[in-house]
Amino acid sequence: MNEIQKTYIRNQILTMPMRLDPELTHKNKKFNKRSDYDNIIRYVDNFLDEENINRFLVLPGLRDVGKTTLLFQAYEYLLKEKNISSQNILYFSCDQLKRTGDADIFDVVNYYCETFHNSIIETLSQPVFILIDEAQYDKKWAFNGKLIFDASKNIFMIFSGSSALKLSNNPDAARRLLNIPIYPLTYSQHLKLKYGNFKNDISDSIIQMIFNGQTDNSAEIERQIMYIYSNFNNFNVSEWKNFLQYGGFPSSFYQDNHEITKKIVNMVEKVVTTDMNNIEGINTNTHDLAFQILNYFAFQNPGEVSIGSLSNLFDAKKPLVTKVLNILEKTQLIFHIEAFTSSIKRTTKPHEYFFATPSIKHNLALNMGTAVLEDQTAYFGKLLENYVASSLNNLDNQSSISYKTYYDDSKKKSSDKNVDFIVQRGLEKPIPFEVSCGNKNKSQIKRAIKKYNSPQGVIISNTTSDIVINDNIICIPPEIFAFL
Repeated sequence: MNEIQKTYIRNQILTMPMRLDPELTHKNKKFNKRSDYDNIIRYVDNFLDEENINRFLVLPGLRDVGKTTLLFQAYEYLLKEKNISSQNILYFSCDQLKRTGDADIFDVVNYYCETFHNSIIETLSQPVFILIDEAQYDKKWAFNGKLIFDASKNIFMIFSGSSALKLSNNPDAARRLLNIPIYPLTYSQHLKLKYGNFKNDISDSIIQMIFNGQTDNSAEIERQIMYIYSNFNNFNVSEWKNFLQYGGFPSSFYQDNHEITKKIVNMVEKVVTTDMNNIEGINTNTHDLAFQILNYFAFQNPGEVSIGSLSNLFDAKKPLVTKVLNILEKTQLIFHIEAFTSSIKRTTKPHEYFFATPSIKHNLALNMGTAVLEDQTAYFGKLLENYVASSLNNLDNQSSISYKTYYDDSKKKSSDKNVDFIVQRGLEKPIPFEVSCGNKNKSQIKRAIKKYNSPQGVIISNTTSDIVINDNIICIPPEIFAFL
């Protein structure tokens, strides 16, 4: 470490307590906390209770999803609620560190232990907390984290950064660290952060209704949601529509739509031009192809996309297209779902691709001018379908039970259409899902229920403002499903 970096670390120790309020408030109003905060604090408390297995947390996620705020909130919790001395909490950003020289996490922690604890890492005699932002700027972050983890059981670490953390993961470190991906906000998380905390028992009730067919509590679900809305001050009646177009990122609460578009487009550009550079073989041509694919996904209708079609469309070799798609998925910008068919056949079928949150799709399309040219009912149908896909994908990622989402690949007559999704919980019977904005008949969902021998089917549609149960078909308004 050079002298400028040492000065930076000393200043971080001295100034952090004074920076908390400005970083965690807007116009004197304290930020609300997302559910990821509770998850992180649980591991902090376990460590303080001398359970030291999970003491290396890694928070990968898209830029601007709120990871830095989570680190500041964790710092505040340690300082104000657990009365940990500020000298026992080190927060720094590898981005800032790298501007004055090489960013080496091990060297920083070693210097910190020597300067503030008169110790080396191995001989630390009291618990300390290392909170590191933008950790991906240290290319050896995983290895350095492993060295620190192995050297002392008195250090609790949280590394946050862009999804590049997942791209450069180290197999040795993987056995020590606990990945807690930070995803874009769901609609219910958005409401909690923007309007105030509320107890969300509704998610479990919706899951029970969809997958267990427990429809007798539908009126109670509606009552609870109305009660939540009734307690919001200055609630915007267009909140759901605005969320589909501009939500998912906490910073959107304090910006106008034009600023949000610029920020999301800029975020995507940084992911492609900066985060993807952590992978060998990435060059300007690869960047160009990544932008072309993302823009294509932004304006296309949901549907299967083959590697061959993308290869022909962009005059790129199939292995390169495959590589770029895989990297874009690891950055968490997009994800895919596969065909609902046998495991062997599934490997030969094309995938369907969706954005992590519909606002990425909308703002990329808006930036290209395509969003304003489309029929608005059909267009919001595409955004809604993306939201449903991302909600189901997050349910699978964050649940201890498998919720696998597929697209319907059943053979059909030219006049027939498939449902949008097939979701299978564990080894249970699959549940077909249909998503629509505007009127749509029930022939597709009925056909899917019969074909897959499903106990019930689900239609998510804005044609109803209440949950409607008709035989074994459950119709759910999008704003109620959004509490999943």
